[in-house]
Amino acid sequence: MREIYIRILGEIRSAWRYRWLALMTAFIVALAGAYYVLEMPDQYEVEARVQVDTESMLGPLLADLAVSPDLNTRLQILTGTLLSRDNLQRIANEADMMTRARSSEQEERILDGLRRNIQLNARSRTNLYEISYRSDRPDVARQVVQSTLDILTEQTMGMSLSDSATATGFLERQVESYEERLRESEQRIAAFKRENIGLLPEQGGRDFYARLRDAENALEDLQSQLRTAANRRDSLRQELRNIEAGQLSEDVPNPRVTMLDEQLNRSRQRLNELLLSYTENHPDVRALEAQIERQLAEREREAANPTRQTAGDPTSNPVYQELRIRLNDWNAEIAALNSQVEDRERRIANLRSQVDELTDVETRLADLNRDYEVTRERYQTLLSRLSTAEMSSQADAAGGQMRFQLIDPPQTPSNPTGPPRTLYMMALLPVSLGAGGVVAFLLGQLRPVFQGRYSLSEITGRPVLGSVSLVMTRRQRRVKAGALSLFMLMVVALAAAILAGALHADLMADELERLIRRLPL
Repeated sequence: MREIYIRILGEIRSAWRYRWLALMTAFIVALAGAYYVLEMPDQYEVEARVQVDTESMLGPLLADLAVSPDLNTRLQILTGTLLSRDNLQRIANEADMMTRARSSEQEERILDGLRRNIQLNARSRTNLYEISYRSDRPDVARQVVQSTLDILTEQTMGMSLSDSATATGFLERQVESYEERLRESEQRIAAFKRENIGLLPEQGGRDFYARLRDAENALEDLQSQLRTAANRRDSLRQELRNIEAGQLSEDVPNPRVTMLDEQLNRSRQRLNELLLSYTENHPDVRALEAQIERQLAEREREAANPTRQTAGDPTSNPVYQELRIRLNDWNAEIAALNSQVEDRERRIANLRSQVDELTDVETRLADLNRDYEVTRERYQTLLSRLSTAEMSSQADAAGGQMRFQLIDPPQTPSNPTGPPRTLYMMALLPVSLGAGGVVAFLLGQLRPVFQGRYSLSEITGRPVLGSVSLVMTRRQRRVKAGALSLFMLMVVALAAAILAGALHADLMADELERLIRRLPL
């Protein structure tokens, strides 16, 4: 530690020999620095504040009618791209800054300076934006801030309108495309229906199997009626053959009674049907009841006179004649039933032959209807989205979803805000003294001397047995003290000059500017 102390002390003593050169260097650096600081042009700062309101009253009103974009994200993206090259060129042109450029390199320097010096500070909570710029010309500073503010406003509104126009244009093209598809689908369905008339579901094709089952059930009923009629016919034929053979001599039922029984059954069925719709006092009901009473009375009379069949001529027998009449009726009934059975069988065969064709028609029609429904649903969805996009576009055009409120407009400053000459002048004191110290140290290193016995012994490698100190006279000591006092006085004068310059830096800068203007060029 002692060695380090001795070495440092030796370096200081070596540099102290050139203190006057160091002081001269400090004066020169201080004068040069002061001239540079005072020559620095005045800086004028212009600031503007604007608040962007993204919470509009139209938001809740248009919640289900229009699209509400993320305005905060959109604004962040916009501010991030605000200082693009195109925008910087526009700002420079509007502020007449490009007139000083004589080459493309100078233009690039101007644009880079704008990019560095334009300050855009955003407060996300309040959406408050501060735009500031410094320049040596107040009108240029104000114009730069005004142009930046204009670009921010225009691009924000332009972005909304551009997005809405793009979305609306896309949806309009899609609506036209799907409208054409819907029209083509309708034409295909209409053509298919014309080609398959009679086989479509709405024309009976949908209940084909039900019709087939009904036809089969009807055929079974007709066949049952036909069998019953055939049995009755065969029974009548057997009775006629017995009468013709003269085999019956006992009392036989009167055919008139059987006919009356059938009439009674039909009348009673009719009465039951009427009672389902009318009361017992209805004229039709009362008339039918009177008819039934007459038929009952007539049947009792006929039943009291049984007919006895005997051998003889059958044609003169009234029973035989009545049986022949009834046989002819049943033959006619059987013929009619046979015709109906044949018609039903043909209809069933025709229906069964159409099974494959009807199934194919139903499948193809279902495919066409499904494609039509899908196209129609998408068309309706696109129409709804188009209406929403148009509503959103109108809201953006009205400026309802994002509003700009200019709090502090840019003003042309009358007083400069910089540079901080006082601070720079204060910094000249340590800088100038430090420069002088560096010069003295370098000269001490270039022209070294032995500072004591320790350095001599260290360099020569030999022991120093003794040393002789310098003995000065009284006059020499006074001269030395006077020189030291003068040196300290000069240092104090330098510090005082620098401090005075710091206190009156702006005034001295104005005076220096006037002096330079008066000098002949």
